[in-house]
Amino acid sequence: MIKNYIKTALRNLWKGRVFNLMNILGLSVAIATCTLLFLAISFEFSFDNFHEKLPNIYQLYTTANRSSKIEKSTSMPIPLAPALKADYQDIENISRMANGGALVKYGEKQISLNIHYVDEGFLKIFTFPIISGNTNRPLQHLNDIVITEYAAKALFAKGVDPVGKTVELKLNNQAQSFIITGLAKDFPNNSSIAFDILMRFEMNPNYQQALNQWDNQNNLVYIQLNDKVDVQGFEKRLQTFVNKHFTEAINNIKRDGARPDVNGNVYTLNVTPFAHNHFNTDINGLEGAVVSQSSVISLLVIGIFILVIACINFINLSVARSFTRAREIGVRKTLGASKLQLLSQFWVETIMVCLVALVVGLVLASMVLSGFKANLKINISMGMLLHPTLLLTGIGLFVLITIIAGFYPALLMLRYKTVMVLKGSVNTTKPGKVRNTLLVVQFAISTLLIVCTLITWQQTNYMQNKPLGYNKSEVISIPTGNGVDGNQALRLFRNVVNGDPTIVSVTGAYDNLGNGKDGSQRTSINGFNYNGHELRTAIQKVDYDYLKTLDIKLIDGRDFSREYATDSNAVLVNEAMAKQISTKNALGADLPMDDKYKSRVIGIFKNYNFRSLHDDIMPLTLVMDKNYPINYIFVKVKPGNLIQGFDHVSQKWKATFPSVDYKGSWLNENTEKQYQKEKRLSTIFISSAIIAILISCIGLVAISIMIMVQRTKEIGIRKVLGSSVSSIVMLLSGDFIKLVALAAVISFPIGWWVMSDWLKGYAYRITIEWWVFALAGVAAIVIAFITISFQAIKAAIANPVKSLRSE
Repeated sequence: MIKNYIKTALRNLWKGRVFNLMNILGLSVAIATCTLLFLAISFEFSFDNFHEKLPNIYQLYTTANRSSKIEKSTSMPIPLAPALKADYQDIENISRMANGGALVKYGEKQISLNIHYVDEGFLKIFTFPIISGNTNRPLQHLNDIVITEYAAKALFAKGVDPVGKTVELKLNNQAQSFIITGLAKDFPNNSSIAFDILMRFEMNPNYQQALNQWDNQNNLVYIQLNDKVDVQGFEKRLQTFVNKHFTEAINNIKRDGARPDVNGNVYTLNVTPFAHNHFNTDINGLEGAVVSQSSVISLLVIGIFILVIACINFINLSVARSFTRAREIGVRKTLGASKLQLLSQFWVETIMVCLVALVVGLVLASMVLSGFKANLKINISMGMLLHPTLLLTGIGLFVLITIIAGFYPALLMLRYKTVMVLKGSVNTTKPGKVRNTLLVVQFAISTLLIVCTLITWQQTNYMQNKPLGYNKSEVISIPTGNGVDGNQALRLFRNVVNGDPTIVSVTGAYDNLGNGKDGSQRTSINGFNYNGHELRTAIQKVDYDYLKTLDIKLIDGRDFSREYATDSNAVLVNEAMAKQISTKNALGADLPMDDKYKSRVIGIFKNYNFRSLHDDIMPLTLVMDKNYPINYIFVKVKPGNLIQGFDHVSQKWKATFPSVDYKGSWLNENTEKQYQKEKRLSTIFISSAIIAILISCIGLVAISIMIMVQRTKEIGIRKVLGSSVSSIVMLLSGDFIKLVALAAVISFPIGWWVMSDWLKGYAYRITIEWWVFALAGVAAIVIAFITISFQAIKAAIANPVKSLRSE
């Protein structure tokens, strides 16, 4: 029986090969798109799942209910972790963590590697297997370190066991020897925590000076709770600890008009599940590549949209072909075929088409996989499809698609009355309503994607072109790296290029602007009491000529000057900070930013966007504090030939620091990198909109062919009675254009609601204009009209004699 079904199916599929090729094309493109999207979604949701104790791992963060806003921060004081572990038995393991870097040397080989300063409990909390060395306590002594397989390959020759070897690390400009006591397996790509070397937390350069400082918050803290601990109850019990150790912070917040939470607390210590870190955008300072869950869900929605459009397309194509098979069904029913046999026959045909589409779709997906990975910056492979969850989901979707796409057209044809079918008369009223409904759904989704594409493109373009308040097109940012002292490097490089006609000015800073090639981006926040209230400001350590190099406008006072020895204790503030200090004039104010001395405000500069446009401009203070290192050197080159200027700076750097990698980049490149998420989302929307419209148009072609066949005699009669080709084309296209216009109108409020909510995530954003919807609607209508017009013109110019011959 099955063999007979397959033979019959092959004959029927070949007979209707044009419609089937359209079906396969639409389905295969949809399958390829959905495969890539679902692989990306699966990868994002798999982050940190490899940790064996994941359900019990939490990260600490503080919540300060200030009068202006609620601040959540993961930065903790150094003495917190040991004190917390001593006070609460609910905690099985605890570990602090701070990031750093160092130049690591073994023999003649040296390389810059990333360091995580951690406590012994770190490897008990997280699953980073030690494959060689001391597996029980690899960080037992202060000079013990653990390195990854990647670091071992970079430092040692192939086949050399690194365990027991002594390496030299340059920390705080001092060379120190460490023993490798453990070799850790390389962390997977879906790990939020990434490192090359693990080192005892006590070796952190800031450890000794901040050992007893509860107001100096500079590290992360992870805990592993015992099984069956009531997390909410544990959080409530932490308030006793907070009241004991953070009294000054609580008093300051209350003094400045705090807004207590539902429990009456203004400052709390909270825990967040580490399993949720990858999608947690509400808390500042979480480790790893934090992404918006809404962005990932948008990928899922787009994938579902495309799958729905493909299924609708399949149904419409099958219904379109059902009219050519009506007599076949009538004859089969007359010869005694049961409904189950006919359903089975159609389902076998559907499965065969879907199988071919599946194979073609997977081949297409594998062909574009590398480009897709590069665009989304994720590490996925086709082999992930064999994961049990993805495999079962794929099989379920395949069966569901064959049922939805195969059974409805079959049931539709089974309803035809045998006598009417054999006479050549088929009632199509109900199928026409269903077909039109499906068509409206298709184009509503397509138009919605066009709207999203236009608004995403607008916002991305706005952020890239908005003036930020500093020169980003002529300034090069160079990370000093771990191998040199930044302050010394700045002085040396400034002397080397002094008098160079290509270079306008040179300066340095602690923090970068945007994302440079070193991938680092941070903002240092400082709080202090002034005139009876707390001031909070971002701190940027700079060197001379910072404002000059970046073309930042000084609106009052003066810049840092070498002529004034006291400028080492002076500060410059932006307009937002000046407003915080005084409503009249902040110039000359003495700010107690440090317990040892006061810092005088000698200048006020214009606000500039030193962070991304996701955030408002916050108060900023420029300092020349020696406690902050210079991590970045900024070089302003003369306009005219920027490419030549960049090459010239590169050559000068390499000649001055031959052992340090040159990772210079233009500041406009750095700022653009801040909006990679928006660019990727825009690319996905554009690609999805094109694919959705392509698949919808394939279905529209098939439906238009069916309609033209049904109305052949009507068209012939109209031509005989004198109708022009243009009037017939407009008549045949009119019904479809109305449906597409209706679909556009339905999509407009949905698109406005979705994108308005998305834009709320930006402090600086565009206003959604009416023309976006008009353009999207017109685009959908024009595309639909062009698609239909080919068949309409073909039908309109046909010889009416052939159409009316049977009459």
